[in-house]
Order: sequence, then C-alpha cells, then structure tokens
Amino acid sequence: MSALMCLHRQVIAVLVGCLANVLVLAATPDAHGNRDVRVAASVPDISGVWFMRGYDRRIRPMDGSETPWQPWSKAEFDRRADAEKAGAPLLDPTAACLPSGMPRLIAAPYPLEIVQTPDATVFLYETHHLFRVIHMNGKHPKKVKPSYMGHSIGHWEGDTLVVDTIGLTQITQIDEAGTMHSDALRVTERIRKVDAETLETVFTIDDPKAFTKPWTAVRTFKWRPDVRLFEYVCEENNRNAPDAKGELRRL
Repeated sequence: MSALMCLHRQVIAVLVGCLANVLVLAATPDAHGNRDVRVAASVPDISGVWFMRGYDRRIRPMDGSETPWQPWSKAEFDRRADAEKAGAPLLDPTAACLPSGMPRLIAAPYPLEIVQTPDATVFLYETHHLFRVIHMNGKHPKKVKPSYMGHSIGHWEGDTLVVDTIGLTQITQIDEAGTMHSDALRVTERIRKVDAETLETVFTIDDPKAFTKPWTAVRTFKWRPDVRLFEYVCEENNRNAPDAKGELRRL
C-alpha cells in the first residue's frame, strides 16, 4: 500500500470521527441547557399546515348512532336548538371571544400547524390564535386546574399519536351546535397519517356526567404547504357579542 493511500485513509478516519463527535454533541445539552430539537427518525412526521376536509358544526358519533345523552345534556341541547330556531340564540362562549376549547377546536374550519420536538408536539391554531402543547411521554399532574385547553400528554403507538386531555373547563361547548359537557370531560385523540397528504383524528369523548357512555367522532385534514396561518383577532369588529341576558345579538 502506498504512503499516499495510507494518508488518504487516515484523513477519512479523522473526518468520520469528527462527524460522530458533532452528532453526539448535537444530541447533548450544552453548557446553557440547549437541547437538540430534532425528532427521532422512527417517529412519523406529521408536522406542517393542515386544513380540515368538509365541515359539520355538530360533532356526532362516527358510527352514525345518536349521541348518548344524559337527560340534562339532551334537554340543554334541545333548549339551545329551539332558541336558535326562534332567532334568539343563547350564549356561545366564542361569541364573547373566549377560546373554543376541546374537542370543539378539532372541528374548527380553520388551518392548524403542527410542530414536533422530542419533548412536545405543539398544535398552533388560526382560530383565536390558540395553541396546545402535548407533553410527550409525560404524566398528568396530580391536580390540574381547569382551563380552556386542558392538560395534554401524548405518546406514539406505532404510526399513531395518542393524546390524552383532562382538566377542561366547563365553560366551553363540545361543538358549535351546542352540545354541552361537564367538568368530568376527558378527550382522547388518535392521530395518524392515512397517506402522505391526509391526517386523520379519531377522538373519544368520555364524560359520564353528560353522556351515558364514551363516544367517538372523526375528522380528516388535508396537508396544505401552500397555506400560512392568518391573524385572527376576535375582539376586532365583533358583530355578535352576547347581551346582558347572555343572548346573542341578531345580525
């Protein structure tokens, strides 16, 4: 073997060693605590902008059955539907620029953007400039203060992201049609790519105070790399704010 060839191999060995060190350092926190934000290759890539296919203001069981109402929740749904037909709809929290909450936000007819990191999957919504942080491979706190978005943890089961959300405030509605819920609401989402451009979210609504059994709905989304989230300022030019009685003004 010539001296030139030996030198060539030694140079390659040094370069490979340096590259390996760079990769190790990139995956290790530095002196300032900065961490690698790359997601493992084994995790499906669901990042990007997605837009829901179709729209239905009511969230219904995906098997075509009737919503398994508790008596009070069915009575409240009917009361709100009757008020809307009469032209005097009752308060919808979003008309007062309050967040949609879960699972209503899943069915919102606005784009959403998903950002993935090793520790969190973040959902950015055009609607009300809302966002959700899914804490990956974590646990719920022992005590969760109720909030509009609740507390969410997630993990991967093969090609499916499973998200469990608790701690949802009772102020929100299940959907735009007026399906209500209690403080016991729990939402479990199973999110997966059906194909390169289609994202499916199958979500189960579990609220024994409002429904006789858990029930499951579905929404699908199309990948839209050509779309960017726009500014959404509800407080600006809000034409349908509630009056002192909690009823919405007629347009």
